[in-house]
Amino acid sequence: MSRLSPNVALNADTLLQKAAAQTGLSDFGDDAFREPYELLLRSLRDEARLNTQGVIMLQRTILRLLVNRLLTEQAFAEHPEMAQTPIERPLYILGFPRTGTTLLHSLLACDPASRWLRLWEGLHPAPAPESLEDDPRIATTRAWVAGFEKLVPNLARAHKLDATGPEECLWLIEHTFADLIFELRAHVPSYSKWLAEHEGDESWYRYYRRQLQMLGWKCRGSHWVCKAPRHLPGLGGLLSVFPDARIVQTHRGAESVLPSICSLCEITQSAASDTVDKAAIGAHWHQRLLEIERRSTEVRAAADPEQFLDVQYADLVGDPIGTVRLIYEHHGLDYSTEFENGMNQWLADNRQHKHGAHRYSLEEYGLDAKTVRADFAGTEK
Repeated sequence: MSRLSPNVALNADTLLQKAAAQTGLSDFGDDAFREPYELLLRSLRDEARLNTQGVIMLQRTILRLLVNRLLTEQAFAEHPEMAQTPIERPLYILGFPRTGTTLLHSLLACDPASRWLRLWEGLHPAPAPESLEDDPRIATTRAWVAGFEKLVPNLARAHKLDATGPEECLWLIEHTFADLIFELRAHVPSYSKWLAEHEGDESWYRYYRRQLQMLGWKCRGSHWVCKAPRHLPGLGGLLSVFPDARIVQTHRGAESVLPSICSLCEITQSAASDTVDKAAIGAHWHQRLLEIERRSTEVRAAADPEQFLDVQYADLVGDPIGTVRLIYEHHGLDYSTEFENGMNQWLADNRQHKHGAHRYSLEEYGLDAKTVRADFAGTEK
């Protein structure tokens, strides 16, 4: 593979022009995205030490996001009534990786009355879907997943992708270019520093709300079920835009959480760079998670406590059905036999480590359990 210069392939103006030429459109929507967009590209060019594969992967990702922004604005121009689509009392799962968020999300998605994001919708949200089962974007996404898993072969052990399965909101919010997913994909310290100060801004959640309105325009449910790690640092913006949100926050010891996110970061960055510093990854996420915990705790302290329900990882894995019943009772949701049967079937079909064990340790990333426990003491519920 010949060398591809990031200075050429990841030029901010060039990518905007390519997206416009590809679609014949020019309206990218709210200009709030431009600052993080330009900062991200500068950081990718100057700091990420991308190999040729990484340059291509990031270029394609960013071009996809820009094209989707153009298509989203076209969809709203053609159907302005989409902006009136109600989003009432959405149910949000907040928590760091390895705290049970994926398990809980999958269980809550078994409720036939609920509405949840499919991977294909996140990758290609516009135009608004007419059906969740019959859409050409499903086949396109399946092909993308197959190709991506060849590029990142160990990803399935950490996070298995399924074109039609429930997925994280990051696939939507990344269209704002203000999402921590970019910190997982590449070493971008300048961008990370900026993001840590701005990820709770309302503007990202206003754009994300429009995406949910578009997706739910013709394909609605009684309530949205959403989850992404970025909702913890973004809690202030989330509550401002969705003041009636119902929230479940999952918890587990930091000594289990931290090496998992470090491992996921290593896996994704290794596909894009030949120079991955595991100790630097450990140091970055150690401080990043501490700061996220601090900020989200401050926001939550000022919010209505009845909006939140705390779930411990041990309780969730020990009694998943009972935990979901508790969530539905606390948040006033209708619980059905059909829902419970669906959860039991999902649990039977999806044993733990079905796609291989995801193995990691704190020590691999220059960290030790004693220090991590001491640093996070008092922050864990």
